[in-house]
Amino acid sequence: MPLDGLGASSALGDVCGAEWEVYAHPIFSKTGNFPPEMIKRIADKSAAQGFLRSRLPELSSTEVKFIQGTSDFFGLNHYSTYIVYRNESSPEIHPVPTFGDDLDIIAYQLPEWKIGRSNITKYVPWGFQSLLNYISHQYGNPPILVIENGFATHGGINDQDRVTYYRGYLNAVLDTIEDGVDIRGYTAWSLMDNFEWANGYIERFGLYEVDYNDPNRTRTPRKSAYVLKEIMRTRSIDPNYEPDMNQPLTIDDGH
Repeated sequence: MPLDGLGASSALGDVCGAEWEVYAHPIFSKTGNFPPEMIKRIADKSAAQGFLRSRLPELSSTEVKFIQGTSDFFGLNHYSTYIVYRNESSPEIHPVPTFGDDLDIIAYQLPEWKIGRSNITKYVPWGFQSLLNYISHQYGNPPILVIENGFATHGGINDQDRVTYYRGYLNAVLDTIEDGVDIRGYTAWSLMDNFEWANGYIERFGLYEVDYNDPNRTRTPRKSAYVLKEIMRTRSIDPNYEPDMNQPLTIDDGH
């Protein structure tokens, strides 16, 4: 059974991957089950909070064996990176019981990571490389498909910030492949603007801009669409390439 779309952000610290390893560890690790630190932490927290048993479900040995190895590849969604730390104040800032309180950490992003107007996706390509290497080393270098990776803007055709993001993150993928990580594919999110959950239509991820004021929902290729096409056509990343956006974006013969 393929595992697709594990959402993951990089996190620097001793709880790296806590948001997704709860799902990945039972499938990809040599031991199976939830991460040992997570089992102990939540059990201790649950006891202190007066629960009769841990809030984390206990897997039987049969369930552990049944789940372990049930994937053809590691499907990864990634957009940005956080730095995490723990100090005396962290247990006091989260409601109890919550996921944040279970971790007892504080997560933040550096202001210099922001490019463009959106606060959703910060530019941290080295964090992407770090995450991919971590997955590889932690789980015996499974085949990895990057299912989603992209950058949010607030609209506009000349999306140079998105171009910068894709060039940087694709370079990180190439560096990771040189590190020996088994990356099988990469998917840019997304082809066109769409409804982004709690952010509605404000945050735009599309290579094509959608005019929501037009009943026909007219779609126009952004600069990033031209640049990604050139990357796929040439199989190289040229930091100086500037597309002629007055020309229509077409599919070339043989591609």
